[in-house]
Amino acid sequence: DDASCLLRPSAAERRLLGEDALRKRAELVKRARDANRKFLEAVVEDLPDLCDGVLGRGPPDRPVAEFRALPSGVPTLPASSYGSMASVFLHLLRDWSADCGHVHDSTYAPAAAELKALLPDGGEVLVPGCGLARLALTLAGEGYKVEANEGSRLFLTFADYVLNRAPASGHGLFPLAHVFSENWSHDQQYVEIRMPSPLPSELAKASPAITMVPGDFVKTYGKGGPGHRKFDAIVTSFFLDTVTDIAELVELLDSLLDEGGVWVNVGPLNWRKEARMKLNWDEVLSMWKGLGYEFRCHKRADCDYHLRRGLKMYTESYNCALTSAIKRRSSEV
Repeated sequence: DDASCLLRPSAAERRLLGEDALRKRAELVKRARDANRKFLEAVVEDLPDLCDGVLGRGPPDRPVAEFRALPSGVPTLPASSYGSMASVFLHLLRDWSADCGHVHDSTYAPAAAELKALLPDGGEVLVPGCGLARLALTLAGEGYKVEANEGSRLFLTFADYVLNRAPASGHGLFPLAHVFSENWSHDQQYVEIRMPSPLPSELAKASPAITMVPGDFVKTYGKGGPGHRKFDAIVTSFFLDTVTDIAELVELLDSLLDEGGVWVNVGPLNWRKEARMKLNWDEVLSMWKGLGYEFRCHKRADCDYHLRRGLKMYTESYNCALTSAIKRRSSEV
């Protein structure tokens, strides 16, 4: 809708903006549209054919990330939650472009370092709400056996392509072409990236490097769920505030760790509107301490969610909690 109005100006708008400005905008819209369409067509062409199984053809190549089948009876997230191409484009920019290498350095690398400090010899690690799996692959590169969960069908589809079958030459993409607000000039909106960068295969140290598990996290990993088991560590990144029931989530995460297990977290408390209890950080910590967790790291991390602050009139930035803790007593039965 935003682009449509710019491409169909009224007489007054045409008079005030001038033909050169309107022509420039139309050229940029077309360039971004064509590049983004080409990428989407490549993903659609890559989608597994449902007929392949009947015809005796195997699943597509998955050298970096194994994808498990969605368990029977386990839902995925509704389309209203991480179900838009706008969200996918922003996460491709955030996780798989050189333009946002600072996200890895300020968010994922510190979380990996905290895990390494408490679990130096490797182990089985769960990454809930993994999105496009950059953090999960970073941990796998450190020698951990990583299981990553994602509930969005759209994100799972694009993660499969980007991790496993995107060409080494990459794709040109304009991930912010749909963002018409807070721009100083065309330079901020029509940023062209080459993705994926780095190549997922270059981060992987094994084949497959990670296991992706689809499905709603609570339904999949709750007691009695198909994914419920013990892990050596859980790493949550920008995840705690995505649920509606934080108490349910904390108890669930705790049930996945034995005594001596490690929890690492990085992220804010940008609670969703539907959240039952919008707690402050001290209140969240009190829940974990009440369950017997000893905190070994409690820092603040300055994190830009995607673009560096200052590039636009507004960018999404957080002063995040960066914490690590060890479970010192077993969960009550």
